[in-house]
Amino acid sequence: MRDEHQDVRHSLFKAEKAETAVTHMIFFIAAIIIAMGVVTVLSADIQSMVASSSVSSKLLSDQMRTDITIVNDPYVIPYDSTGNYYTFYAKNTGKTELVPEFVTVMVDGVMIESANVDMDLPDGDVIWRPGDVLIINVITDPSPLNEGDHRILVAAENGKSGGMSFIT
Repeated sequence: MRDEHQDVRHSLFKAEKAETAVTHMIFFIAAIIIAMGVVTVLSADIQSMVASSSVSSKLLSDQMRTDITIVNDPYVIPYDSTGNYYTFYAKNTGKTELVPEFVTVMVDGVMIESANVDMDLPDGDVIWRPGDVLIINVITDPSPLNEGDHRILVAAENGKSGGMSFIT
């Protein structure tokens, strides 16, 4: 009888071990699935941050290499009374090539519409290369400007700008 009692206890003991192993396996599989989900979400976020950082660093690099200088005499700004426009000369003093089509001009804090701005490069090129001077003819409102202090700002497509105060 003792042997039968030991056999029953032994079989119960084996069943408890099996249940514990199955439970541990279920928890292990659940932990692996949760960990894979976390890794997937984090990797997508990290890839997004890396791409954003790359774009930011490219823009910052372009801004650091871009420089615009207005080279007019601030006391003598050419004004054409027949065409009602002022002529400004902006030099690309940076290291990047710029496209005049994407250059923005502001006078006294007011953006000049593209219809009122005419930009030409002396050699007829379409790219504003480093060292080149861009001729900017601007029709202002009012035209001519009232006598006194004024400010022109010429901004490249990457946000870098050059400005100058002038007197009319």
